[in-house]
Amino acid sequence: MKPRVLKISGLNSFEREQVINFNRLTEKGLFGIFGPTGSGKSTILDAITIALYGKITRTNKGFINTTTKDLIVSYEFEIGGAKDRKVYLAERNIKINKNDRYNTKYARLIEKNGDKSKIIAEGPTELQNQIHKIIGLTVDDFTRSVVLPQGKFSEFLKLGGREKRNMLERIFALEKYGQSLVEKIKKVRNTNLKERDVLQGELKKYENLTEEDYKAKQQELQLELQNEERLKNEKKQIDEKYEMYKEVWTLQKELDAFIDKKLKLQEKLEDINLKRESLKRGQNAIKIKPFMDEVEATNKNIKDNREKLKEAIDNLEGISEKVKVTEENYIVSEKEKDERIPELRNMERDFLLAIDTINKTEKLEMEVNSLRNEYKSIKSKRDKIVKQLKEIDDNKKKLAIEIKDIEERLNEIKIDPEYREKLQYALQIENDYKKSLNNKKELNNKLQEKEKNLKEVSKEYNGVLSSKNSQDNLVKQLEEKNKILKENNPGDNSLLLEKSQELNVIAKKVEEVINEINRKSDLEKIIKDINDRKNPLTTKLEEVKNDLDKNKKELQELDNKTENIKKNNLASLLASELVEGSPCPVCGSIHHTDIAKKIDNNEILKHEENRKKLQQIIEDLNNKMTQLSIEVAGISKEEEHSREELKSVLESLENVDITELNKEKESKEAKFKELKEKIDKYNSEKNDIESTLQIEREKKSKIDLAESKLSENVKNEILLIKELKGELEKENKNFHGLSNEYESLKEYFCAEEISLKAKEVLKIEKESERLKNKEKELRSIVENYDVNKQTLADEDKKLIEVLSQIQQSGIEKSNVIKENKEDIKRLCGDKNPKEYLPKIKKEIKEISDRNTKLKKQLDEEKELKEKISNEKLTLEKAANIFDETLKQQQSKLEMSLKDNEFNDVLEVKKYLLDEVTLLSMENEINIFDDEVKEVKSNIKRIEEKLQGNRIEKEAWEELTSYKSEIDKHISDNIKKIATLQKIIDDFKEDLKNLMELRKREKQLDHKLSLIRDLMKLVEGNKFVEFVAMNQLKYIAREASKRLKDITRDRYALEIDSEGNFAIRDDFNGGQIRDASTLSGGETFLTSLSLALSLSSQVQLKGSAPLEFFFLDEGFGTLDTDLLDIVMSSLEKLHSSRLSVGIISHVEELKNRVPVKLIVSPAKPGEGGSKVTLEYS
Repeated sequence: MKPRVLKISGLNSFEREQVINFNRLTEKGLFGIFGPTGSGKSTILDAITIALYGKITRTNKGFINTTTKDLIVSYEFEIGGAKDRKVYLAERNIKINKNDRYNTKYARLIEKNGDKSKIIAEGPTELQNQIHKIIGLTVDDFTRSVVLPQGKFSEFLKLGGREKRNMLERIFALEKYGQSLVEKIKKVRNTNLKERDVLQGELKKYENLTEEDYKAKQQELQLELQNEERLKNEKKQIDEKYEMYKEVWTLQKELDAFIDKKLKLQEKLEDINLKRESLKRGQNAIKIKPFMDEVEATNKNIKDNREKLKEAIDNLEGISEKVKVTEENYIVSEKEKDERIPELRNMERDFLLAIDTINKTEKLEMEVNSLRNEYKSIKSKRDKIVKQLKEIDDNKKKLAIEIKDIEERLNEIKIDPEYREKLQYALQIENDYKKSLNNKKELNNKLQEKEKNLKEVSKEYNGVLSSKNSQDNLVKQLEEKNKILKENNPGDNSLLLEKSQELNVIAKKVEEVINEINRKSDLEKIIKDINDRKNPLTTKLEEVKNDLDKNKKELQELDNKTENIKKNNLASLLASELVEGSPCPVCGSIHHTDIAKKIDNNEILKHEENRKKLQQIIEDLNNKMTQLSIEVAGISKEEEHSREELKSVLESLENVDITELNKEKESKEAKFKELKEKIDKYNSEKNDIESTLQIEREKKSKIDLAESKLSENVKNEILLIKELKGELEKENKNFHGLSNEYESLKEYFCAEEISLKAKEVLKIEKESERLKNKEKELRSIVENYDVNKQTLADEDKKLIEVLSQIQQSGIEKSNVIKENKEDIKRLCGDKNPKEYLPKIKKEIKEISDRNTKLKKQLDEEKELKEKISNEKLTLEKAANIFDETLKQQQSKLEMSLKDNEFNDVLEVKKYLLDEVTLLSMENEINIFDDEVKEVKSNIKRIEEKLQGNRIEKEAWEELTSYKSEIDKHISDNIKKIATLQKIIDDFKEDLKNLMELRKREKQLDHKLSLIRDLMKLVEGNKFVEFVAMNQLKYIAREASKRLKDITRDRYALEIDSEGNFAIRDDFNGGQIRDASTLSGGETFLTSLSLALSLSSQVQLKGSAPLEFFFLDEGFGTLDTDLLDIVMSSLEKLHSSRLSVGIISHVEELKNRVPVKLIVSPAKPGEGGSKVTLEYS
């Protein structure tokens, strides 16, 4: 840690804020803080400890300045290595409340990063905890090793051994090697124990895994592979035979179907011939129907035309009358428009101009009113300013009288500075006198108390020694009894475990036999259930097969019909392109009498739709048959597996006698129980003795510890009594000197107590300060009055100018308003233009709208009249055309009746059928003819293919059944091979996992063994004490080197086994002296050596080194030669990363220090102590 800036205000003699720039102060490495006694040098160290820890080492009361009652300290420092260096700012504000108690208003730690700042701790406790984390030192450690204030310099030298070790443990962060390390090791141990439990659980999963089972499964797989090859050869032979008879069987079934179809067609022949005749007459009637329809349509058109012509004539007469009336009204409207509208336009223009003038006049009137109001407002404001100027003059006269009275009172109560300084010195002597008196009383009380304690501790120590001997004998007796019991041990848990395992083996075997018997019964029941499920499925599968064959046959028949319809449709397409007189592309004839009729596409679409339905049914049946086949195959496989398992169970039960096994089990249970009772009894007795022995050993340890503590206490009490007597003797000498000087000062100031006289002076000074502040305040008020007076005068001048401008503007606007009103009267007379203007506009609009409406109406009526006239002429022409057309159509109808052998229209209507019916009849006849041809052709085709070959139904079914059975065997074989392969792969993986787990188990056992060894090493805080003691020895060696160098090889520092320091005087035969026997100068030199060595070690502590070191006492006890040696040592100590500061009032040191901070003592009325920086 390196200090940067320290700000102090309100601490002891520092009244106003003083800033100490450590960047400049430490730039030469070695620096000093100098000033007379009581100037506030040590207060600088107090400010650092208050900022960091919230307390000072000298006292925790009376450190806030009594004038300000408000302490503010701000300490900025940097810490860390080159890469992770950080800057922090610690701030505290402490105030004195109404009850004279200290309250912390705020305490915070800020981390600074360039221009950015972040509060990382808020509140006294949080700030102190964060400082401890960053620096790693408590306030006591900080003042013993880094900042050494008055009264703390020799504390580390005189600390007891255990207290020294505890301090070093904190300074060097050794806590992590104590209980913290034990907890970490326990945590790692528990984690590994859990891991071992999990590992053992995993190993149990593979406890029945053997290499023999793995090899047996591999042999079983080889047998199945051989069986697979045999089944493939057998399947090849049966497939060849099946393919050979499959076609014969299919053709046989197809031939039988066509013969049945031929018989059915012969039965329909007579009905088809009758339909042929009806079809011919219907087709002829269809030819005449267009002529009949034309005559009927023409008659209807003639009737409709006559009715429309009559309606047109009536409409023409009505519209002609309307046109005449509308034309007369339009002429009147045009005349009104040309005469009235120009007159109205002139009136509209004048009224608009008048309205604009009215608006401008109203606006001007508003402006005049506004100016009138503004004039009144400004006039009122100016009156107020005049009044204020008068009040200012009156107040200034009163303040001048009050300031004169204050100046006269200040002259009356003025105190001489020399008198004040001597009083301050006398007050310090009085405080020292009272402190020395209290110290005498305290030392006397402590001495009496320690002598009393020594008697009590000695008595207690003798009692503990007696108890220790008795306890030692009791522990020896218990240890002997425990030894005899161990020699008669009936066996350990390993023997019991071995017997338990034997019992478990026979019990497991009995349990397995019972399970196998139960399994046999279960398997027989399972096989029966399987057969009950399999039989219905087999029956259902056969039904689905029959339905599938039936639907496939229907699909074939539908495909044949669709093919015939498509052929006929092709003939009708060719016939539609034939022209009379042109040759046919098929037969070459130029006369086309009996042409093929067009086939209805709906019939083809209907067949296609039926075909899709049949295909969907066949697909569903195929899926269903596949599903049922899979279910039957699965159940068969399940049955086979159950029968194999039953066979295995029966084999395992051969040559097994359950009664003999039960007897053997009972015998082993009895032996195990007997052994267990003996071992339990032995363990119980052993545990009782060991428990008692443990308790007594713990008692012995406690007694030993008590004896050790009491022995140490006796030694410490004797040493403390000796030290207290020495301190009391010194304090008596000090008190005698202070008493004489104190009495002399009381006589000089004529006072029983100096503090009462100081209070009187303080009261006068406070009154003087108050009056000065009052005078300053009053003079400031007078200055403000002068400024305000000038401001008000300037403002009054501006307001006079503004009032004049407002008055002129109002006159001008009033004249314009008068002129505008005269113009409005000239344009409108007595009429209100705003009321009459809308009426004029309305009248103009009404005239224009009326004229436009009549013009539009006249145009529309004329257009309608022309349209009706044209329509009448068109209808008259149409009547003549319809009459001529009717004659021609009747002639064509009579010729068509004659050509198609009909007598009249009534006969035609008798045979007339709709086109759909005729097409249906024609399709039916064509389909019949096609089916007859198709049946004959197919019978001939199949008989040629068969060539007399046949196969009986029973032979075909036997062949297909045998083929299915072979396919099933092959499928089962494939499944079994796959299952075995999976089992073998799992076996292989499990064996591999088992090897890996065994390897992990061995590693884990080794790791746990190491952890147990570690636990033994760190238990009881042994490791921490060992490290702390070694650090202390190292510090003692380094301090001894420094001490020998400073004392020219006379003194050396040694350390005993308990960590206590002793001084070796090499100029006096190597005599060992206790630290308490050293003189003031010797104590300072030894403490300095220790502090420098400890500080050096603190710098090496870790990532946050402390980069400065303070000394605040002791130089006054050194002679000139020793002072030179000490300063030379300090000059060698400082470096670029370590700054050393000394605090002293010794003048000789000033010239030896390159940079000095001079602290000037507080003077009344000047804001307390001051600091200035000087260079040598």
